[in-house]
Amino acid sequence: MDEILLYTAQQPVVLDCIERDGVSVVKRAYVDKKYGDAAWSFQEAYAFFRQQMALRIPPPAGAESPIWLYADRCWCFMGPESLLLSFRIPADRLLFFDRRLWERILNLEYLSRDEADEAAFARELKSVGLENTHKVFSTAFYPLQKRKIRDSWKRLFQSADCPEAYRQAAVWELRKEWLVEVQSP
Repeated sequence: MDEILLYTAQQPVVLDCIERDGVSVVKRAYVDKKYGDAAWSFQEAYAFFRQQMALRIPPPAGAESPIWLYADRCWCFMGPESLLLSFRIPADRLLFFDRRLWERILNLEYLSRDEADEAAFARELKSVGLENTHKVFSTAFYPLQKRKIRDSWKRLFQSADCPEAYRQAAVWELRKEWLVEVQSP
C-alpha cells in the first residue's frame, strides 16, 4: 500500500493523545472553540467538507472533523507552542485537494468552472443586489444562490492537476504508527 509523507502543525496535547492512546481525532467542538465568533462561517465550510469526505472515506469512531496535512511543510502554521509532525499515511486514508480552492470555500465563495461561469455568477449576484457571497450565507434570503455556491464546492475534489506546492490532504485520524518525526519550533 502506498504511503505518503505529509506534515501538520499541532499543539502538544495532540502529540500527547497520540502517544497515550495511539490515535488522535478531532471533535467538532474544537472547531467552535478555535474560531469563536467566526465559527458559523467555518462550520458552513467544514460541514460541507465533512459530508463530502465521509462519502469518500468513512470516518472511524469518534472522528467528527478532518485533520489538515500538507505536502509542503511551509504551509503548516506554527504557533508559539506548535509542533511540526511528519506522518507517512496510507494513501487510501487521505483525501487530496487544492488548498487555494479550500481557502475560497472558507471565504464562502463560488468555485467556477471557468471565467465565463465566474462572470455569469457575478452577474446573478448583482441582479439580486449582492456584491459578494458572504451575505448569501449570513441571511435566509438567497436559498437559490446558496445552493449554487454549495454545489460549486464539489469542484474542490476535481482539481487533479494541482501543483504539489498547493496540495493539501485531510485524514480522519492521526495514528501513532504513522508518526515519522516531531519537530519543535
